[in-house]
Amino acid sequence: MLIMILSAANTKAQIIQFSQFYSCPLFLAPSYAGAIDASRVVVNYRNQWPEAGTFNTYAASYDQHLYKIKSGIGLMLMRDEAGDGNLALTVADLCYSWYTKVSRDWTVRPGISFKYNKRSIDFEKLIFGDMIDEKGEVKHGTAEAGPSTNKPYTDMQVSCIGYSEKYWGGLSVDHLLRPKASLYNDDSYREDMKISAFGGAKFFIGATPTGRGRRNKDDMQSVSVTALYEYSKQSDQLSVGAYWNKLPFTLGMWVRGIPIAVRNESYGNLDAIILLLGYKIFDLHIGYSYDFSVGELLSTTGGSHEISVMYEFQPKAKAKKRHAAISCPKL
Repeated sequence: MLIMILSAANTKAQIIQFSQFYSCPLFLAPSYAGAIDASRVVVNYRNQWPEAGTFNTYAASYDQHLYKIKSGIGLMLMRDEAGDGNLALTVADLCYSWYTKVSRDWTVRPGISFKYNKRSIDFEKLIFGDMIDEKGEVKHGTAEAGPSTNKPYTDMQVSCIGYSEKYWGGLSVDHLLRPKASLYNDDSYREDMKISAFGGAKFFIGATPTGRGRRNKDDMQSVSVTALYEYSKQSDQLSVGAYWNKLPFTLGMWVRGIPIAVRNESYGNLDAIILLLGYKIFDLHIGYSYDFSVGELLSTTGGSHEISVMYEFQPKAKAKKRHAAISCPKL
């Protein structure tokens, strides 16, 4: 049973993250809505630090490319649950993106999303220090003031991605409205804006996959190198990694939390080393990753497990060449 000391200070925000962030594209940036030909369905599950408590995140999304208006739409539903008291955040996220060619090789894709959020908690399931007697037994009643059982609020996210056949880079700003999200109805607290910058490059191994008589991309090996930097008022985090792909397999390795600007002297940013295995069968992509916690968290968290399932619907034959897809990894 988890013993928690609940206060306004430590229930203000939940930091949600996915190690396979390219496999939860609408969470990373609304610009990814409709960023592939036709449409796709994505389901994600993350079990973080199982030995430290209950921390689960679920997400499901659908997005569709709209050829006639050079746009994309998407809908994501997500729920994050933390602790025995089910401190939870439920999100419904409606995304829209559009794109334009700025040169022969480069495309720019802005995006925007509108979110309905609800933060909630089951206060009766929590155990506080004043509920434990000298024998270590739990007694009834606590002097802690109870929060609201739920808090609904709206928010926005904007993003922009630039990409060519080989390179991509993007910027996303979340919590744009800085909503009041405290369960204690503390008007002095607002969500901090989160800025994410990401990018990378994809290199094919072997013959150039273009031109008559050349090999098809799906028959070739490729290596993608990429990075993600996330910044908010209280923390920042840099992650770098690489993917090797030779269908039907994808292998990946990441280092998350490389120190850039540590603000808390008692905590270094370095978080985890992440290994990923992906497999594609027909139009179905399946990925599993494990986070090896490093530093002080190594022996106390049990790491983190993450599973992603993505199904891509095939576009109509006549539309296959109308849209240049972003070359970032599928997993």
